[in-house]
Amino acid sequence: MTSTQLINTSSAVTDATGAWPRVTSPSVVMAAGGGWAVFQTVQTTLTVLSLSDNCLSLLVIYGLVRRLTSPLRLLTSLSLADMLAAWAMMTLYLSVGNSPHHATCGDVIRTSLLLTAHNAAALSLTSLAASHHVATFRPLHYDGLLTARRVWLTLAGVWTLSGVLAHVQFVLAAVGRRAADTAGVSYCESVSTHSQTALVVSTLVAVACLLAGAVIYTSIIVYLRPVDAFIESPPPAGAAAVDPGRFRSTRGVVTGVLLFTCYALAWLPYLAARQVRASDARHLAVDLAATTLLVGCVLSPVIYGSRMASLQDGYARLWWRAVDRLRWLRSRCRRRSDDVDDVSRQPTTPLNQLSSVCY
Repeated sequence: MTSTQLINTSSAVTDATGAWPRVTSPSVVMAAGGGWAVFQTVQTTLTVLSLSDNCLSLLVIYGLVRRLTSPLRLLTSLSLADMLAAWAMMTLYLSVGNSPHHATCGDVIRTSLLLTAHNAAALSLTSLAASHHVATFRPLHYDGLLTARRVWLTLAGVWTLSGVLAHVQFVLAAVGRRAADTAGVSYCESVSTHSQTALVVSTLVAVACLLAGAVIYTSIIVYLRPVDAFIESPPPAGAAAVDPGRFRSTRGVVTGVLLFTCYALAWLPYLAARQVRASDARHLAVDLAATTLLVGCVLSPVIYGSRMASLQDGYARLWWRAVDRLRWLRSRCRRRSDDVDDVSRQPTTPLNQLSSVCY
């Protein structure tokens, strides 16, 4: 419910389960004073930055990269998840002054979008780790296993599963709809009471993906950089040579580890803060976690954009295209100003037009 509680509610009562607050008043709470304005300004700025740099990364991937590889396709899914999370955060301040029912419905939809973005980001990073595992242990079969069709089908399955897991509260509310009607509870409030289930499911997805990523990347690093290479002295000159392939660069692996770290630091505090019982401290914790989440959405494209050679080449090409375009515009403006000056220096006689044709 992030900063919505700070904006849309003047009081919140906890439902029968004590797990989820329910909106009871549409007035805007200004108890935080200037803190609310600070959070709004910072989160809005981070939202714009996140949308901008993720859009730029998609432009480079599909417009300037010379060869679209499987990791780039998987990073496309991560970029879309970051954009969805930033867009959902951007709608925090659009429901000010709404009725309690509309505020509750808006928060329910926003929560579903954020959890969808989280699940898609976690599963996309796990898919990226799986592609690194295939590239390390089965390099000869990499192109055959990770074809473009299989990658797109994997991404379709990732987003389908993410959406289903993020909207489980709607299914639970529909199942218990008759009891809710008897108690006089609206559908949105009924969905809100089941949102804790969706948060728990997303937390389990996060834990499972982080464990899978840790296992995959640990096995890759141990294979590429064997432990004995760190604790033993180099072999003598006449000893059998060690497979040089095991000492290959781990740049891609380190990129995946950095992306997983950024994801964990961005999403885990948010998921933890959302599961705290309603209180003033919870509102502050959720706002801080939401700000951290937006910072993670901004940093993700910076991480893989600065470490992948293909993206570095794409950004360089984009930069020089922009520079050439600016130089062309500048020269055109100068040419126009020079032409105007030449014409102004000529005497005003009927022969001017004839001389311009002849010369």
